[in-house]
Amino acid sequence: MTMSSLKPFSKFTLVPALAMFAIVQACGGSHDVVAQQAPDPIEGVWEGAVSVTNCSTGAVLASFVGSNQFHRGGSMSDTNSSPTVTRGPGFGTWTRSGSTYTVNFRFFAYDAAGVLVGTRRVTRIVTLAEDGMTATGTNTNELFNTAGASMGTQCGTDTATRVL
Repeated sequence: MTMSSLKPFSKFTLVPALAMFAIVQACGGSHDVVAQQAPDPIEGVWEGAVSVTNCSTGAVLASFVGSNQFHRGGSMSDTNSSPTVTRGPGFGTWTRSGSTYTVNFRFFAYDAAGVLVGTRRVTRIVTLAEDGMTATGTNTNELFNTAGASMGTQCGTDTATRVL
């Protein structure tokens, strides 16, 4: 191939190529131009003190430190300072109504020997402080055995602080 056989771009090839480039860019052809939604104030990692109580008497049954990760889009992950032999990680969802959030999650529960006893389902109502750095919550949790029968309900409260 000689230099004389190479033809320069003509308006018949350059104009369609530029038009196609403009269409691809307008349709989101680049990851850099995708708009990001503003984060919800609850998104991030929270840690706090949890007290589990008898729903009827209010007597404290257990206290521990809990940690939640609220992910963008309404999902969440949970763990706490209880011995890992007694529970698995929690997974769930959250929804917002003003400064109040409804959080539903579940985790596998085990006895002291590490044998699966069922699934614990937790519902929390969380109120975020105006500064977005602290929150308080009330919760109920219900244990279901491996056959799906309810084994009882407990209540509780929590106070949390944003850590990330």
